[in-house]
Amino acid sequence: MLSGNFEPSGHDQPIVGPLDIKIADAVVGNSRLRALVRYWDLKRGSQAMPPRQQIDPIEIPRLLSIVLIADVTNAGATMRLLGADATAAYGKQVRGRRIDELDLGEFLPVWLDAFAIAIRSGDPAFGRGRFYSGRERRQAETVLLPLSDNGTSISHIFGGLVIGPVAWSSSREPQTPDIYTALARDGAEPATLNIISPGMAQK
Repeated sequence: MLSGNFEPSGHDQPIVGPLDIKIADAVVGNSRLRALVRYWDLKRGSQAMPPRQQIDPIEIPRLLSIVLIADVTNAGATMRLLGADATAAYGKQVRGRRIDELDLGEFLPVWLDAFAIAIRSGDPAFGRGRFYSGRERRQAETVLLPLSDNGTSISHIFGGLVIGPVAWSSSREPQTPDIYTALARDGAEPATLNIISPGMAQK
């Protein structure tokens, strides 16, 4: 069982960076990940980020299978929850494991950089890349959305992870990395995407 209805990008280049909410629908390829971003934005209201208590599973039943929650402490980030579809696609339970302990191959630097961006900045982060699981080439996409129990420091990372085969088919193609064309057409500034290369956030 694979998590998420992937839309093919046709690009093998990994992408990671801060996620501007205003263009999230154009950047994020997976529809359920886009829905998680909209839900997080709704729950934070006028706050920089919502508290964990504001995240109610009853409100997002169709998204729970890809949801992730990680606890954030001074020692790092540890997985608390990963939805059923994402867990099945990954192949094993991750509860209690540090984020750097996940076996994500070439996608691991993207995954860690996205966490670093979200934790250090308090802003949403996005990552997409490919990796081998055995002999199978897979693509992964994640959005990471910070939560704060006190309104200032980050207590948890909420978000989603989808993993699927590279060779899939769909009627919708995500805009990244051709987002620059779309933004130019819509009159926005490409610089707002602020995509960085994997590995830069941890330096």
